[in-house]
Amino acid sequence: MKKIAIGGLVAGFIYFAFQSIMWMGGFHNDFSQYTSNSKAILDVLNQNLTEDGLYMIPCADPNSPTKEKDEEALMIANLGKPWAMIFYHQRMDGMSASYLLLGLLYALLSGFLVAFVLTFGAFEKYSMRFAVSICFALFALFQGILDDMNWFSFPWHYIKAEMIDLLLGWTLSSFWLAWYFSKSDKLIL
Repeated sequence: MKKIAIGGLVAGFIYFAFQSIMWMGGFHNDFSQYTSNSKAILDVLNQNLTEDGLYMIPCADPNSPTKEKDEEALMIANLGKPWAMIFYHQRMDGMSASYLLLGLLYALLSGFLVAFVLTFGAFEKYSMRFAVSICFALFALFQGILDDMNWFSFPWHYIKAEMIDLLLGWTLSSFWLAWYFSKSDKLIL
């Protein structure tokens, strides 16, 4: 268990540190688009949205007994027209320690998960341990980020930052994990 704890802890910190450097260093400044009409847009949203959440516009009333039929009619009527996906929050919170702590927690849990698998797997070669670790990132990429891009048309500038953080950050963690989980006790810290 000590090996899992140390391996996962270091891997999680490596990943979290990489993400922090990328965001705080301004490497993802093109993550979102700018509009000079932000006040007017927010005024309209505040007048029409009553609670925090994700809104797809246009969208049929989810409480309508004919929701599926209405949804299909809306899709046909709006082909080729603009649509929006809005993450709406009634108030903006400043950056707090809770965001950082949750980000670190998720990175650590990821590290512990991969460390657990590497501990109990029969992965004799460094390249095999590295590949197993990277497969976790690839799974998250294909079933998370790219799946969202496919179904919700997330724009490339939004997806790119996520992909860079996931693939490069987890590659660094995978180098560590593949080395640390060598079957030879001589390499253990």
